[in-house]
Amino acid sequence: FYEDAPDATVSVEQRMSKGVPQIGLRINGKPDASSHGDLSPQLLVGHLPMFARPNSKDVFLLGMGSGITASAILAHPIDQLVLAENCKPVLRAAELFSEYNRGVHTNSRLHIAYDDARTVLKLSPQKYDVIITQPSNPWTVGVGSVFSKEFYEICANKLKDGGLMTQWFHVYEMHDGIVGLVLRTFVSVF
Repeated sequence: FYEDAPDATVSVEQRMSKGVPQIGLRINGKPDASSHGDLSPQLLVGHLPMFARPNSKDVFLLGMGSGITASAILAHPIDQLVLAENCKPVLRAAELFSEYNRGVHTNSRLHIAYDDARTVLKLSPQKYDVIITQPSNPWTVGVGSVFSKEFYEICANKLKDGGLMTQWFHVYEMHDGIVGLVLRTFVSVF
């Protein structure tokens, strides 16, 4: 799969690894999801907050990626998952992962908002039990704003009482100063 959009080039590639077929999602050439290599983190980013707040009914997720995280969230007894994804080729690419994401596109509890997560959160009166963000790396073009104090404040205002926000964040290939900045910014709000 290969598709250019105004804001991203999206591809899904299949390869064999130790005799096992694997597929991987790339956005602007950077690996962002796969069916094997980073399967555990994709599942954990969905399951861990749901285990931490088990009676959650309304959940917000930033980013479709492979759809594996969304499928992990939907494995819990929630009422709805609002997913913000502003890149249509990513939505189409996730369909190629249906074997791994349990056909998440067909789940009636999934509501996809084709827009920027900040816009979705700002314009909707909806409040959430859990907000999960899984943006790409902070150094990726166009992603830095979801690591900002403003974005964290928007999320804090959209949580129900006792609500929980989680954000996937890596530390590999990252300057220690940037890691510290992201953590200090998150802690300044939460």
